Amino acid sequence: MKRLTFILMATLWGIVTHAQTIFPTQFIAPAEFNTGTVRISVLSRSERQMTTNFLFERGSHNSWHYHPNATQVLMILSGEAYYQEEGKPKQLLRKGDVVTTAPNVHHWNGATPWSDCECMTVSEIAPNEQHAMQLRKVTDEEFTNPITYEHMIVRIAEIEVFPQYLKEYLAFANEVDRLSIEREPGVICLFPMQSAEDSCQIRILEIYASEEAYQSHLKTEHFLKYKQGTLHMVKDLKLPTMKPLDPETMKLIFKKQR
Repeated sequence: MKRLTFILMATLWGIVTHAQTIFPTQFIAPAEFNTGTVRISVLSRSERQMTTNFLFERGSHNSWHYHPNATQVLMILSGEAYYQEEGKPKQLLRKGDVVTTAPNVHHWNGATPWSDCECMTVSEIAPNEQHAMQLRKVTDEEFTNPITYEHMIVRIAEIEVFPQYLKEYLAFANEVDRLSIEREPGVICLFPMQSAEDSCQIRILEIYASEEAYQSHLKTEHFLKYKQGTLHMVKDLKLPTMKPLDPETMKLIFKKQR
């Protein structure tokens, strides 16, 4: 039965390809319902549930769709992805992120313009219903619109380091900044700077998607390692919260960079 399912899907979706994923059998998803190259493996299917692996090449994504009277769980296995529900801001997802889509919610997802994305979905199938109902394609404007954060937190950390610990402190700071950006979608920016007049004066531009994202950041293993490892190195620390004067233009800055 499983073999028959794969044969039927190959007939519908085209040539078998060999993408670099942990699942060997891949089919190209139909262009009618997708933009760009999307490779699919149906790992299991019953009358009530389907588990599917997707490989979205950078910039590729599916169309707006929904699952009639059924819940779907989306898990990001590698790369970076976009996910959006109708009437809500687009989200940036990274490896390890999990999103649960409620029944009948219109949504779409796919890879970002700069990264491939592999993900897995576990989808319910309601009795006498199709797995998914396809709607219109995602517009270029919807895909390229910058990520928006209504409750964004911006601050500039003002840090003075004891001279004898400066080199060691910079190593800690560079590591926590890199890991935070790589692993935490809610950390939008950590940009460390060193005063040209006094190398012990460090400033870090910090932008978080929300208070929740900031509090989550404070509990991460990499931040706690930085905090505990540098306590004796820091002579003075101030964390003034800033208010963006033009948040709409700030969004365009990130869009332009990408």
